[in-house]
Amino acid sequence: MNNKLLIAAGYAILLLIGGGSHAESAAQRAVDQTSQDQMVQEGPIKIDIQTPRNYGYVLGDRITLTAQISTPLFYQLETSFLPKPGPVNEWLQLIAATPAEAAPGYDFAVAITYQVFKSVPVTTELTLPPLPLRFQHRGDSLTETVPAWTFSYTPLIPGNKPDDQLKPEPELPPKPMETARLTRKLSYLITAISVLVLYIVWFYGKIPFLERYSGAFGKACRTLKRLKQQAPSQETRLKALQCFHHALNELAGETVLAAQLPTFFQQFPTFAPLREKTENLFEVSQQVFFSGNDETQASFSIEQIESLCLRYRKLERSFRWP
Repeated sequence: MNNKLLIAAGYAILLLIGGGSHAESAAQRAVDQTSQDQMVQEGPIKIDIQTPRNYGYVLGDRITLTAQISTPLFYQLETSFLPKPGPVNEWLQLIAATPAEAAPGYDFAVAITYQVFKSVPVTTELTLPPLPLRFQHRGDSLTETVPAWTFSYTPLIPGNKPDDQLKPEPELPPKPMETARLTRKLSYLITAISVLVLYIVWFYGKIPFLERYSGAFGKACRTLKRLKQQAPSQETRLKALQCFHHALNELAGETVLAAQLPTFFQQFPTFAPLREKTENLFEVSQQVFFSGNDETQASFSIEQIESLCLRYRKLERSFRWP
């Protein structure tokens, strides 16, 4: 009985020791986590500036500094609060403060450009003042400054030199520009435009000796001009009718009969305004070629056929080039 009590007491002591160690470990982990959070939140913002030479500046020169910024986690540069261009003091103008590409190992960068307008009698040192930058961290805003920078500034005109000895420097001659490449490009452009203009002129039949290539009815009009130069006869009128039908067949890509005219105008609605005159000419052709009516042959002229062909030619060109 006593042995059982001793064993139970031993188990109780072990549990107490184990529970205490677990509690101690949990407390230690909480302390470590709190320390890490404080390191993240309280870490400093580091700003280094990349500067040009610090000597030899004169009135009107521009100076560009680049602020390279390293921040802890979850910090963000507020670019909307970057300083706006404008006067900094009586001799310094802020030209621009814009985000730039960060160097390796940095999180952000800001390019800052100043222009100096100070008149001095002798070489002296001037200092660009600190520039504030604003950051945000988990809803809170804080400000850090770009450190000041000192440089050597020289008078534009030596103060100990009399005015009568001052001579303005001659203007710099313009830098010669290589024109061969530009001339070559210009010649290519002029050639391309000329070819395009000639093609358009040819397409719309404005070049008489190329009119034969202006479509089916363009060729028909050329043929009709030659027929008009011949003495009026039954043979020339028949050739004029055949010329019209041949052009219409070429345009349609098949032989067009009177019964097929509705299908033709449905397929080519561009020529619909000429449907009535075309149907009338088909009626004349039907009587001339199949009835042998001499009165019908005398009732039309080459000029009438040419007039219809000219209208077809105009619509054909607009159909080919909308």
